[in-house]
Amino acid sequence: TFAPTVAYQPYWSLDGKKIAFVGAALGKSWQIYVVPSEGGSPKLVSPEDRNHADPSWSPDGLSLAFGGVPSWEADNTGGIFILDLKANRVSKINDSERLFSPHWSPDGRYIAAQSSDGMKQLLFDFKTEKWQELTSGTPVGYPNWSHDGKYLYYDNQPGKDAGFYRVRISDHKVERIISLTDVRRVSWLFG
Repeated sequence: TFAPTVAYQPYWSLDGKKIAFVGAALGKSWQIYVVPSEGGSPKLVSPEDRNHADPSWSPDGLSLAFGGVPSWEADNTGGIFILDLKANRVSKINDSERLFSPHWSPDGRYIAAQSSDGMKQLLFDFKTEKWQELTSGTPVGYPNWSHDGKYLYYDNQPGKDAGFYRVRISDHKVERIISLTDVRRVSWLFG
């Protein structure tokens, strides 16, 4: 990418041929772009002139999930969207208002997302087409799936319980992997 576009959150497609990222020029909305990994012109793929972030590839590489950013929008709605790259069609997942930061599971069955206040993680099951709560009550940051899809790993905010955690998908059991209470950290918009 080149100035004046600022780029964040790059994610490789599983076949290694494309990179999805969030980009914006000064004073413009954050949007989702896709660029060939060997270079070329980034293609804008998110709809509307609204703020979007957190692109996540489907395992087959044919779709991209991304989220509206509730805290950046006047109506605070957000939402989780799926872009079918072949049909160039965007759909919104039902009941995803006030959710953001989607992350597709390795097997393609689930999308994990966060509530707009960052205090809950939810899981959308494509088989049942319903959301279920994974965690609540503590801040959630930067979730990532384990390679086998059995866990969702995440960070939480500085404080007495600061650390890296994981939640087991099968029974929603949460465990702290490592404490970060004595680690000095700096936070900014994207991490």
